[in-house]
Amino acid sequence: MTGGARASARLRLLACMAPACVVFGFAAPARAQLIQTLFPSDIPGYEPDLSASVVQRMLGQDEDSGVPVGSFIVHPDVSVGGGYQSEALGAPDTASSTLNTQASARINSNWEENALGASFTVDNEHYFALPQASYTNWSLGAGGTLNFGQDSANASYAHAVTNLTATDLGAIGIVDPVPYSIDDVRLSYDKLFARVVWTPGFEFQNYKFGGANGAFAVSDGALDHSVETESLAGRYAFTPGNSAVVILRASQAQFGSSRADDYSDEAVFAGLDVRGPAIFQYRALAGFETRRFGNAGVTATTPTFELDLAYTPTEIDTVTVSGNRTQSNPTSAFALNQTLTQLHVEYDHELTPAVFLRVNALYGFSNAVSASAGLPSQNQTQLGAGVSASWNVNQNLRATVGYQFSHGASNVAPGRPASGYPDYTDHMFTIGFSIFE
Repeated sequence: MTGGARASARLRLLACMAPACVVFGFAAPARAQLIQTLFPSDIPGYEPDLSASVVQRMLGQDEDSGVPVGSFIVHPDVSVGGGYQSEALGAPDTASSTLNTQASARINSNWEENALGASFTVDNEHYFALPQASYTNWSLGAGGTLNFGQDSANASYAHAVTNLTATDLGAIGIVDPVPYSIDDVRLSYDKLFARVVWTPGFEFQNYKFGGANGAFAVSDGALDHSVETESLAGRYAFTPGNSAVVILRASQAQFGSSRADDYSDEAVFAGLDVRGPAIFQYRALAGFETRRFGNAGVTATTPTFELDLAYTPTEIDTVTVSGNRTQSNPTSAFALNQTLTQLHVEYDHELTPAVFLRVNALYGFSNAVSASAGLPSQNQTQLGAGVSASWNVNQNLRATVGYQFSHGASNVAPGRPASGYPDYTDHMFTIGFSIFE
């Protein structure tokens, strides 16, 4: 691969690291995800999700269980499910029945002060008619928080081995799954001044790519790179649980194979983080991001935003909305820079105290600047919708069933062999069981 291999893969982690993934993971749509969503939210040092959702209450039904081990609580979880997918590789004639098996364990301290946690998960997806499409993801992470009066220091580390697939948003040119690994280290310190909290932070990410195992085994080792990110976040609490937020962030990326791919990135965000006891809970940030590719002589500036909203009009209904627009490392070796826009809406309903329903819809759009001069940008649009149900059979057994529709369309056919199907329509039917403690 030449210097035109300008990119790292946008991240998609199928290995479920949080309990919510186990509940509805069998019907989850294929879409790119932010780095913030890749690692367990229940590990100290990684920001937790909003807590108002009906699904969070369902998950909370087993929070008081677990296996006590000294001053720690261990939560093991094993899931198995099967189904059918009509276009597993995002192309015609790639239908297959599937078998998904997952296992995870998370451990958290039960201390009054300070916190320590760890998580491990493994996820195997097997396609009976397409062995080359099968893959295994796994991840582990650990983190802790140390309190100093009203201040606190946070440190965490996570490692994940996952795969980039043909139906990921913006993954133009992918046929069979491409494995890659991520190492992520985060350090931050929360300093309290009356109602204001300042949080300087540092994050280091390292990416290593392999090659597909199928007939089109193209090595993506040229995409290996590392990213360092420095940040400063300020929060002003105008009421308990509700804050105004400002974030300044700078990143630097280094690619081992082509220094023309190296970039520096600056971003600024401002918004509100409202998580008090209310019908609405949300985090809404907006700003600008500028990325400069030194040797390539390219500068990309775009408005960005991030939205996470939970609306709970009744005790048995919740609407959650998540969306973002951001500059991303491309999912293709044929692109230099990529802008992703994503919107995901879910409606959760507690049918009975043990049965929960979910309806979801999603929209995604990627715009990738071509790595070759004179070629047009590569655009892709994804639409999806689905429905799933979860039944807590008893304290330790959960059953799920679901259907997911996904459609992708692109303006450019990719350049890798036999991947000339920029458009796809996928139907996925799933059923599964989860045993947890």
